[in-house]
Amino acid sequence: MGHHHYLTIEQRETLARLIRSQYDTGPRLKTALERLHQLDYGVCIECGKNIEFVRLQDDPAALHCRACARLPVASES
Repeated sequence: MGHHHYLTIEQRETLARLIRSQYDTGPRLKTALERLHQLDYGVCIECGKNIEFVRLQDDPAALHCRACARLPVASES
């Protein structure tokens, strides 16, 4: 399975600020910040599809896309 960086630099910077602002809330976000610039960040560990940016904004430590996490699909506005 080939992983790729699909998030834009601006989206990654937005997520980095979000994670840092919540950094003291636990080890999940510390791990997310470490993973942010790795090839597999933002890729679902279950199906290999991209995790939606809006989902990552809601939960920067998300490891699953909405479908694999069995969450309702949110529309990007």
